[in-house]
Amino acid sequence: LVEDEQWLYGFYDSKLPPEVFSGVTLDTWRKKVERDNPKLLFLTKEDLTREQESPVNDWDTPDSKKIGNLTIALQYRFEPGHDEDGVTAIIPVHQLNQVSQAPFDWLVLGMLEEKCIAMIKSLPKQIRKHFVPVPETVKRCLEIEPDFKGTVQEWLGNRLRKLTDEAIPLNAWAMDSLPEHLKMNFRIVEDGKLLDYGRDLKKLQAKYNIEAGDSFDQIAADELNYTGCIQWAFDDLPETYSFMQKGQDFIGYPALVDEGDAVGVRIFDTEQKAAVQHSAGLMRLFALQLRKECSYINKNMPQSAAIELTYNRLPKHPIIETLATTNTYKDDMLTLMLHSVFIDGKTIRTQTAFEQSLRDNKAQLMTVANEASKIALEIMTLYSTIKTDLQRFNTNDPLAKDINEQLDLLIYKGFIRNTPYTQLKVIPRYLKAAHYRLDKYDNNAQKVQELNRYVIRYWKDIEKRTKKDPVIPERDAFRWALEEFRVSLFAQQLKTAYPVSAKRMDKLWDEYGASL
Repeated sequence: LVEDEQWLYGFYDSKLPPEVFSGVTLDTWRKKVERDNPKLLFLTKEDLTREQESPVNDWDTPDSKKIGNLTIALQYRFEPGHDEDGVTAIIPVHQLNQVSQAPFDWLVLGMLEEKCIAMIKSLPKQIRKHFVPVPETVKRCLEIEPDFKGTVQEWLGNRLRKLTDEAIPLNAWAMDSLPEHLKMNFRIVEDGKLLDYGRDLKKLQAKYNIEAGDSFDQIAADELNYTGCIQWAFDDLPETYSFMQKGQDFIGYPALVDEGDAVGVRIFDTEQKAAVQHSAGLMRLFALQLRKECSYINKNMPQSAAIELTYNRLPKHPIIETLATTNTYKDDMLTLMLHSVFIDGKTIRTQTAFEQSLRDNKAQLMTVANEASKIALEIMTLYSTIKTDLQRFNTNDPLAKDINEQLDLLIYKGFIRNTPYTQLKVIPRYLKAAHYRLDKYDNNAQKVQELNRYVIRYWKDIEKRTKKDPVIPERDAFRWALEEFRVSLFAQQLKTAYPVSAKRMDKLWDEYGASL
C-alpha cells in the first residue's frame, strides 16, 4: 500500500525517541509505552489516506536550488543506508568557494518537516520536553512557510519561541547528530567528471580550495582584465560581475590588485578574496598619486631605526602564515596611514569616489603620520618590556605561556599593516593590562577557564576559515572583544572600551557566527 520507503522511515522516526538506537533499546522502550498504547507503532487507514492525498510535487523536491546568484542542480536518492541517501547538490569545482553551508541546511521543502522533527529530538531533554508531541509542534511551525533566509536553526528556534515562549540557545542544536539523509550531500564535479563527494562542505572546500580558485581564474581570465595602471583608467567596478562562457552563467567579484609599481583589475571567486585584494590595490593607487607625500613620510618617520629592528624580528602569526609580510616597518606604517586616511569606512569602487577621497582627506595624512608613529613606538616599547620580563619565568610556566601566546597573536610581523587604526590606538592598553597581570602573577584558574572558553573557540574557527578564504582576524569585532575581556578579568583599573562580561561575550559570539 505504501511504496515510498522514505515516508515509512519518516513515520517510524517520528514515533521513536532519541534514546532508541538499537534492537535492545527498541524492545525496552516498546514494552514500556505499549502498556498504555498497544498500537502506537501501527499504521492506520488515516495515515495511508493522508499520504495518498499529499503527493510529492516539483515544489517539494525541485531539480535545482538558488544559492545567491547561483543555480545549483539537485538529485535525489531515497535508499536508506546508501552513501547518497537523501538529496545531493551538484557543484562545479569553480563554484565551490562561492557557496556556504547555511542555505543547504534547509534541504528542500519536501524534507523540511522530517528534518525539523529530528532537530527538535536532537535538543537536550530539558529543552525538548517543551515541544512534545514533536510532530504536531513541527506542523504548527510549518503553517507559516519559511523564507529560507538565514539558518534553519534560527528560523525553527524563532518559530518555537513564538509558539511556546521557550528560547533555544543556538549551541543547543546537535546538527551533527542528525541522520545522514537529513544532511545535504555534495558532489563536486569538473567538466562533468566526479572529483569528490561528501556531506561536509567545509572539508570539501578546504581540500579543493586551490583547485576551485585556479579553475575560476582560468574561466575569468579574459573578463575585466586590466593591468599596469598608475591611475584610475578603467570603468567603475561593480560589487559582482556576471558573465557567460560556453553557454554557462558565471558570477565573480571584481577588485583592484596591487602590482607593485602599478595596479590592475581582476575577478575573484569569493567576496572575501576580492575585498582583501581591493584594499591592497586601493592603497597602491593612493600611494601612486601621493608619491611626494609618501617619500617625505618615509624620510621623516621618527625613531624608525630602533623600531624597525624590533619589528623585523617579530615572529609570524602562529595560525595564519599568510598574514606575515616581507615589507619593512616603514612600508607597513605607510599602508596603515593610507588605509586610515583614505579608505577606512569608505566604499571606493568608482573613479569619482576615489578622487573625492583623495581630495577630501589629503590634508589629514601628515597629522595621522605623526600620531601613528608615536603609537607604534609605544606599542613596540611595551612589547619589548614585557618580552624582557617574561625571560624571568620558566618556559613551561602557565602564566608566562599564556601571555606569550597572547603577544604572538597580537604583535607579529605584519600586525601594523593588518590592524585598523582605531584598534591600533588601543593596543597599548592591552599590553599594559598584560604587563600588570604578569607583575601581579594573576593566573586565577576560574578567570583563565572563563577566558579560554572564547579564546580557544575563536582561534579554532579562524584556523578553519583560513582553509577557504584569506582571513584577517583584526577585522573581526570579536577578536578585539577577547582583548577587552582580558582587561576586565585581569586589569580592571585600566577600564574597558565598553561593558564586557561572559554574558555579553556569548551574545557577541552568536553575532560573530551569524556574520560569517
